[in-house]
Amino acid sequence: MQAEASSSAQQSSGAISVCTFYCCYLLRSLKPACKNYVYVGSTPDPVRRLRQHNGEISAGAMSTRSRRPWEMLLIVHGFPSKASALQLEWAWQNPHMSRHSNLDAVPIKSRPVLYASAQKKLETKLLALFPILALAPFKFWPLEVVCPDQELHADLVARAQDYGMPGHMRVRKAAITQVFEQAPLNQAYLGPPAPEEKCCICNAHLTESRPWGSCTGCASSWHLPCLAKHMANASNLPNNVSLVPTMAWCSTCQKPFVWGQAVRAFAQLK
Repeated sequence: MQAEASSSAQQSSGAISVCTFYCCYLLRSLKPACKNYVYVGSTPDPVRRLRQHNGEISAGAMSTRSRRPWEMLLIVHGFPSKASALQLEWAWQNPHMSRHSNLDAVPIKSRPVLYASAQKKLETKLLALFPILALAPFKFWPLEVVCPDQELHADLVARAQDYGMPGHMRVRKAAITQVFEQAPLNQAYLGPPAPEEKCCICNAHLTESRPWGSCTGCASSWHLPCLAKHMANASNLPNNVSLVPTMAWCSTCQKPFVWGQAVRAFAQLK
């Protein structure tokens, strides 16, 4: 598949570890004796991984063999790197142990569920997800939660609102297979800068050695550090803004964009 080929090409070239697609996923067992038993994992290919969990493809997924068959309830994708996805995977698997999971936003009456020893129950994982996404470093990343089921999607949207999911993230109802297969087409890619192309802020030439980006609205280009300084010096910047921006805007036309996507586009160029 296109996404898998792109990821393999990056690994073989020795380039920076940025995957075209990498996600955390939540499985639920369909075995009658294991109702609402769930499993959290991560993968660059959720379609293939589900087939492995269900024994359709050999290799891996041995720990879930006894509770087959499985369904994939949702995925979280948009990570800047594989290591970032692994961070969320571990925190989501172990909210009772993770240093990221001091979840003050969770109501006191729900904390016994969240911090209980029964970490393989559906309600525990649904309860933990959005409070974790609202914490650093996860809240700075351009993540998206994808769920194919209408009823679960409505539940996730309500939970996202209750626990203050960052505004640049979203919960989307869509087929996981479709999201995975279209991921390479939806990425923001940069080609090498033109020989005479300059940063519209500092007026220096753009090079591949210094992080840069380009506006999809007016085609202005800038060094990412220059744009970050420009935003920090803007008179309308809130006093409590984070050092790591989540949203940014073009210095020329003011078109907003997700900061993490611009950083990711440059990283893939490398």
